Amino acid sequence: MSIPHAVDLSSIIGRVVAALRQEQGASQAALSARMSWDRSVLARIEAGRNTANIDNIFELEEVFMADGLIAGHGELVELTNRVVREAKRRGLRPVVGRMERPEGQQSVETATLDRIVARIVDDWLVDLRAEPESEPPRKRRR
Repeated sequence: MSIPHAVDLSSIIGRVVAALRQEQGASQAALSARMSWDRSVLARIEAGRNTANIDNIFELEEVFMADGLIAGHGELVELTNRVVREAKRRGLRPVVGRMERPEGQQSVETATLDRIVARIVDDWLVDLRAEPESEPPRKRRR
């Protein structure tokens, strides 16, 4: 089955994971070793060939939190949700499940998705690293 302008949700989360890993400056082998995973598991998740389960997401978030790329659990899913919303805004259709694509052919949707992920992850990291604005002094009650 082929759906025009469709992107697989597994592919979206995989691209978000890859973008955060690259921000760490880590290879797939280095990141997977930190989680005691076989490198191929991470490679399949990043490529969208395997769906990350809740345990995978939790472990990835633990590492990304330790490295200051996210602040808490649930933020990997939030990043993915932001990509999904932007993809929809641009006319792409996130779907669950694999889609037929001619062998070896990369679609325009894939390139668009990569740009969306890069921009959203970059914006996320800028916001995360921005120093919090100081709060105005509170007035004392008398």
